[in-house]
Amino acid sequence: MRRPRLRAAVKFFFWAAATLVVFTYAIHFYRSGKMVHWYYYKAKADGFAVNTKTFADASPEKPASLAVGDFKILDGLKATPVKAGDILPAETTGVIDLRTVEDGKRVRLRGDRLDILVPWQFKEAKGFKYKDSFTHKNIKTNPVSGVWNLVMVGLIGLCLGYLAEGFTDFIGLKFKKIDHTVGH
Repeated sequence: MRRPRLRAAVKFFFWAAATLVVFTYAIHFYRSGKMVHWYYYKAKADGFAVNTKTFADASPEKPASLAVGDFKILDGLKATPVKAGDILPAETTGVIDLRTVEDGKRVRLRGDRLDILVPWQFKEAKGFKYKDSFTHKNIKTNPVSGVWNLVMVGLIGLCLGYLAEGFTDFIGLKFKKIDHTVGH
């Protein structure tokens, strides 16, 4: 009688440790910024990489003026010129394409300054109104990120399932399996 209890304890503690390792890895991956970098990975169009959080309150009366340069981190009011396919600097949340800059209604380029006049606006398409902003615009994600997310969700589900099974075995709770066949 002692042997099944020991086996259940080992099973429970093994899956508890595995669950802790998987959760720790996933949380570390998120907090390190790697997951965010995989989402904001490459530029889809030629233009300027920007951190849209820094100029969300800009307006034509009080435009946000971003310094244009070759920055590795877009902390503050900064913009970096990018070509389609370039890997984006850290803290990029959108790319303002050159067509929008040339249009001059929402964004203006003055020498080494990029003035944001209208960071977002409401638009209508096919009968639906939506908020059009520079956030997530012209961004290409890393295709590996989708596979990584599927693997992590699968591992978390597997670990939690076996952890629950180990816990019920450890406390001696046995559930009678339900027969789901039709016609019995």
